[in-house]
Amino acid sequence: MSTKRIISIEKIINKFFVMASLTLLPTRMEAQDITIGNNLLYDASLTPNLNIAYSDSSRWSYGVTLGFRHWPIGNLTQKKWRHLLISPAVRYWNDTQHLGHFWSGNAIYSHFNAGYTDMLIYKGVKDERRQGDLIALGASYGYAWHLGRRWTAEAQAGLAVGYAWYDRFVINSQEDDWNPIGSGKNVFLLPQLGLNIVYHIPLKKSKEPQNNETTRNNQ
Repeated sequence: MSTKRIISIEKIINKFFVMASLTLLPTRMEAQDITIGNNLLYDASLTPNLNIAYSDSSRWSYGVTLGFRHWPIGNLTQKKWRHLLISPAVRYWNDTQHLGHFWSGNAIYSHFNAGYTDMLIYKGVKDERRQGDLIALGASYGYAWHLGRRWTAEAQAGLAVGYAWYDRFVINSQEDDWNPIGSGKNVFLLPQLGLNIVYHIPLKKSKEPQNNETTRNNQ
């Protein structure tokens, strides 16, 4: 990936967070909290990732996930799975926000550079490199547990349907370069799995109800 490509990706990330922050802010400050989460299963693929979300006073919460795997940096390294992923999502909580059952819908955009690997999402790139983009829509079910003050854990599973378009390359060892061999596109199914650790930042404190006995004594 060239330096110009890296700079353009960084600009996309910056613009996305500006737009996301403006979009996710409620029209009135009725939000209960902001959450910051990390998907441990996504970490296992050596992809640093972060989820930022807010919840209002209803059973809905809204957020966005960002994953960025920039290595291996060497352009001539054959085996690679470099990608940028951006995924906005909305959740509906069955009973209580951030606890128990929830349902989620999400969109996905990813720019990828994958080659000579046998990973499920890039099936078919064992003997070539593909560089391009994908978009997808998905849905999932999850469950959240209370871990302690301001901490929760979430397990989530679902499926996304997507469309990818890309350029294809093979390595030319004699010229020490990549040779283009065409382009391609395909529709795919993408499993979505998450084991998230989430930290909660309250935006406003809820008022504790007064005890009836205390109220009578003060009259």
